[in-house]
Amino acid sequence: MGEVDPPPRKCLYSLMADGPFIAVGGGLAGAAFALELARNGEDVLVLESTAQPKHKVCGEFLSAEVQTLLDYLGLDLKAMGATSVGRFRLAAGNRCAEAPLPFRGAGLSRFRLDQSLLQAAEAAGAEVRRGIAVSSIEPTAGGVTVKTGSRVFRASGAALATGKHNLRAFPRRPSGMVGFKLQLRLQPEALRTLHDVVQILMFDGGYIGACIIEDELVTLCWVMRPALVQRIGPAWHSQAAYFSAQSEMLGDLLAGARPEWDKPIAIAGIPYGYLRRQPIASNIFPLGDQLAVIPSFTGDGMAIAVFSGIAAARAVLAGDSAATFQRRMIRRLRGQFHWAGAVNLLFESTMMHTVSVMGAALLPGAITWIANSTRISGFEEVMAAQGPGRRLL
Repeated sequence: MGEVDPPPRKCLYSLMADGPFIAVGGGLAGAAFALELARNGEDVLVLESTAQPKHKVCGEFLSAEVQTLLDYLGLDLKAMGATSVGRFRLAAGNRCAEAPLPFRGAGLSRFRLDQSLLQAAEAAGAEVRRGIAVSSIEPTAGGVTVKTGSRVFRASGAALATGKHNLRAFPRRPSGMVGFKLQLRLQPEALRTLHDVVQILMFDGGYIGACIIEDELVTLCWVMRPALVQRIGPAWHSQAAYFSAQSEMLGDLLAGARPEWDKPIAIAGIPYGYLRRQPIASNIFPLGDQLAVIPSFTGDGMAIAVFSGIAAARAVLAGDSAATFQRRMIRRLRGQFHWAGAVNLLFESTMMHTVSVMGAALLPGAITWIANSTRISGFEEVMAAQGPGRRLL
């Protein structure tokens, strides 16, 4: 018997309408939240500010944990072109150390991943509207009001999933670092040095990560102190020259590389180490970076984003408040953030760069232990929580 297409869902939200839930933001956290609710029979609307898919300042290395979560949500990463990564390389100057990861990682662009997850949410029945920038979320008697310029949407509750970008009413304390991202085509010999490897190289003023993603592209993500950005400028040619002068290894990697974009994308004031402990309202669920921002390259921000989206949807299905959801999430993340913050101090301290690499070379098992310590845990709960109303926390 051939498959029968499901009946079309009614459009729940016109210019103003009452509805069950709204996800403000269609990135990993918002899309995971919408997908989990939709496939459990709940009506949900996603409001995404970008009219078209865009690249984001975020690493593109996927841990085993986020792969488990995405598999639970029905995404086939291998079919999407994800690469496989089994080793971690830590470098500073011309010194480096390698160790096996405690899992098989993967490389996949956020451009492709975010779009696929949002499409999966829509296929499950969520309504997705792009090009709508939310200006405010306000709790009301028995629900919330979401404002987008001249439009107003009403719902039973909302998920705050705007990533690294704040809504005015919900600020977070910024850090003093600037993040950049660029994709490149490397020369064949340089590309081979990154085969099966995710690499972090520390330099004076910041650190830079690299891994191969789909179609043999290489993603570079780096953070720098604002004073250094002002001194060398934001242009790629000046930053590449600075990197090459800092490390012959990095210079060899970048020699003859062809950027895929005219200039790196950037974001300033990322609130590293932030945990939103205070509830916003009983029916407003902060997700992903709006809940917790783990330091770059030391933890697993994508796993936190996807997990928080699923867990918040499960809390909604179980009738739990946002405060209960936040309390459980913060308790789960506290230890992970402790170790990630400690590792990040090594990255930011120039005096510790060489010592860190030498220590990693002498004790490669320490790298494996750190990789485990800075990951979210407990994914057997995800696989077990198949029915509506089952909590993840």
